[in-house]
Amino acid sequence: MKESGDGHLIGREMQFHLWFDPTKGFHNYAILWNPNEIIFFVDDVPIRRYPKKGDVTFPQRPVYVYGSVWDASSWATVDGRIKVNYRYQPFIGKYNNFKIGGCITNENPSCRLPSGCPSRVGGLSRQQSDTMEWVQRNYKVYDYCRDPQRDRTHTPEC
Repeated sequence: MKESGDGHLIGREMQFHLWFDPTKGFHNYAILWNPNEIIFFVDDVPIRRYPKKGDVTFPQRPVYVYGSVWDASSWATVDGRIKVNYRYQPFIGKYNNFKIGGCITNENPSCRLPSGCPSRVGGLSRQQSDTMEWVQRNYKVYDYCRDPQRDRTHTPEC
């Protein structure tokens, strides 16, 4: 079970094996975070939408971005069933053309959303929703909320 550090349960993990090999070239990854939802994009394709279900399960704090390379194989790899193969080390994370930007709600009318992001407050377009469903059907390999091994008594919000 993951916690935010302030005692609130956060996040419900999903894992994807993308439709391309991410080690063979650069790709664009984006997160749209607004008061109603968080949407994750890969090359302008929405792969996951995390809607606000309540104040406890939806972050209300400022956004922080960080990256790391670390061994999470005890929990993050199909509940620990797949272990890190250390013969491929050293593991290196590289960022190229890294950009971060954002707008404070209603503060700057000229603030522009990144390409691929919903252009309306109501969320994804029908085409984007269909594409996200296709990605989840074909490339999602783990969903915390559908894991038959997890204890459902502590996470009823799924």
